[in-house]
Amino acid sequence: MMPDLPASRRRFLAAGAAALVPVAHALTAQAADGQEPVTVGVIGTGARGCDLLRSLTTIGGVKLVGLCDDYAPHLERGQRYAPGVPSCADYRMLLERYKPQAVVVAVPLDRHYRVASDALAAGCAVFCEKTMCYDLEQATRLADQVAASKRVFQVGLQRRSNPIYQQAAAMVRSGVLGQVTSIKCQWHRNNNWRRPVPLPKSDAGYAALERRLNWRLYRERSQGLMAELGSHQLDVANWLLGSTPRRVVASGGIDYWRDGRDVRDNVFCIYDYELPAQGTGGGTILTKGNTPLTPVPSPTRGEGGSQKYAVRVTYSSLCNNAFEGASELVLCTRASLLLTSNKGLLYRERTAEDVGWARAPQADDNASIITSGKTLKLSNSPWAHRGEPVEIDNLIGDDTRDELVSFIDHVRRGDVRTICDAEEGWRDTATVLMANRAMDSGAAVEFPKRT
Repeated sequence: MMPDLPASRRRFLAAGAAALVPVAHALTAQAADGQEPVTVGVIGTGARGCDLLRSLTTIGGVKLVGLCDDYAPHLERGQRYAPGVPSCADYRMLLERYKPQAVVVAVPLDRHYRVASDALAAGCAVFCEKTMCYDLEQATRLADQVAASKRVFQVGLQRRSNPIYQQAAAMVRSGVLGQVTSIKCQWHRNNNWRRPVPLPKSDAGYAALERRLNWRLYRERSQGLMAELGSHQLDVANWLLGSTPRRVVASGGIDYWRDGRDVRDNVFCIYDYELPAQGTGGGTILTKGNTPLTPVPSPTRGEGGSQKYAVRVTYSSLCNNAFEGASELVLCTRASLLLTSNKGLLYRERTAEDVGWARAPQADDNASIITSGKTLKLSNSPWAHRGEPVEIDNLIGDDTRDELVSFIDHVRRGDVRTICDAEEGWRDTATVLMANRAMDSGAAVEFPKRT
């Protein structure tokens, strides 16, 4: 069980808040007195679409004017969350008849580009679920269209709106954690990723409906685990590092769920990032016991001053083991951050000075005894070299709602600089797709150039 450290958590939050850069206005979207609500249409009312729809119904200053899904059971489910809101099976009818100011697009990945592009052309602001597009050509065309239209566009990578991840980004960029060494991302689950099909297998329509409902399992419509799960976590890596990877090596396969799917049920990737040496930043983080954790100077390489250095980001996703679930572990020279959507833990790195090198009484626990240049013992316990964590939690938060609140706020103000715009969406798309290419080819793949 995680220790309860309310006083340390308050210090952690108070100290880190000074480094936070405002991402958007306060997360409220209440309409000002006399101001008309933002009219919104929802295109796609499957599982994720209904999550978004439920959140929209709780946001002030939003008026739902239309729902759309071409699969009747999904549309009926959406109508239960928004009774009385007009609905249709063709999204073009929604755009033409109800003329929403903004649309939320939650259709299968292979349709993101067409629906989002048509919505932009109809004059709508667009919230598009991740991954932004099925392939990089589509992502490039859509990003160019967004830029030309000057319309509000946001990609549904909700960690961008999560206060835990905003705090982490501020801490990394301020330098208080030291130099980033590596980031370990994982999303491990133990299920077959299938949706139930409401027909017996003997029915003539079963095969077509199964592929329709389980589109995530087939390459013709899906980019697999990298796009559906890895997109979130690799966006975190790009965001925290302020960069995109230089190259990736990756491996994966269909090794457990051999049930007719043709997307991988496990993936393992190593991304190489090349970053400029970090500056000293500013600010101080107080850890447990009021011990200050302060920024460290930039690493230098000889008289030439700061140079670039490498950071490796690993990513893995499994469908047959859920140990440790979904998280990102940011390893830095002064501290580590373990991030999840509702809790973050900061571990100060226990340096040689902290753990008492060459002091025999501590040798059994965490120290190395050095005699005549020989190391006699170094603990391999995974808990030996870290102190108790300082917590930051978001247990009652809802980052899906928060990302929509931010989107509506940007629509109301006409501010195209959303928390995850089309350019960030393009970079995220490129990052996940290059890993799929590496797995297909068996070779390292370089980050693509923007055409």
